Amino acid sequence: MSRRFVTLLERAARIRELIEREQQLPAPSATRLMRMKQLYLHLSANLRKLTEKRLVAMASAPRFRPQLVFRDMRSAPAFSGRW
Repeated sequence: MSRRFVTLLERAARIRELIEREQQLPAPSATRLMRMKQLYLHLSANLRKLTEKRLVAMASAPRFRPQLVFRDMRSAPAFSGRW
């Protein structure tokens, strides 16, 4: 994981804790809650974008596969004894 992803994840978790704490107050501030929720949504969107970029990068990475693929052992050439 990149350092940026970890930092965003930590910030989002901290904001989520603050939101929950504010909601449990006897008289929560609507303005403060709205700002924190907007910030949380922004951080979540950034996390989602980073995750999507990473998945695309993983899916488009070259794979190391043998050029010859055999259906079963009978279609493979015989082992010569030397590698």
